[in-house]
Amino acid sequence: MKFRFAVLWCIVLASNPLFAAEEVTVAYKYAGNHNTDFSSIRVSLGVGEFSDSRSTDNANLITDEYQAESALSGIVRDAFIQGFVHGGAELVDDGPDMQLVGRINSSEMQIIDRDGVQSIQLTIRTGVQLTGRGRTIWETTLFGRGVVPVSEGIVAAVHGAIDRMIRELVSDDYFLIELQ
Repeated sequence: MKFRFAVLWCIVLASNPLFAAEEVTVAYKYAGNHNTDFSSIRVSLGVGEFSDSRSTDNANLITDEYQAESALSGIVRDAFIQGFVHGGAELVDDGPDMQLVGRINSSEMQIIDRDGVQSIQLTIRTGVQLTGRGRTIWETTLFGRGVVPVSEGIVAAVHGAIDRMIRELVSDDYFLIELQ
C-alpha cells in the first residue's frame, strides 16, 4: 500500500505544472547598430537552417527554468537574418552562393553578483558555418553572453546574448573577408 502511494505521489509531482519551465515570450527584434555594410557583398548570401545539439527534447528551452514561445534555434536564426538585413544585405532563399548555417551547442544561466547587484548571466554558444560550393568556407563558435539585473528578467538576458552574438559575427574579419 505504501509503495502504491509513493508511486502515485511521484506521478503527481512529475506531472505538476509548477515544476515545468516557465514560458516567456522572447519576441526578439534587432535594435543594435553594428555598422557593418553588407549592401555590396560580391556573392549571394542566405541563412540556412539552425539546429539544436543540446541534450533536450524541448527545443523551446532557453534553460531548464525557462522556455521560449518557439524553438531557440529558430529565434537565433531569425536574429541573424535581422542582423544581416540591418547591414543592408539582400538575402536569398534559393540557391545562394554562400549560406550561413548554425547549431545551438549550449545555453546556460547563472545568477551572479555584479557590482553588488544580483544579475542573470545567460550564455548561448552557437556554432556557425559559412558554406558554399559544397564545402565549409569558414566556421566558428559564437559566445553570446547577456548579463542583466535580475529585475529585468530572462527575456532581457536572451536579447543581450543574441545581440552580442550578432556583433561578434559581423565584426569577425575572417568572416567578412570571405564575403568580399
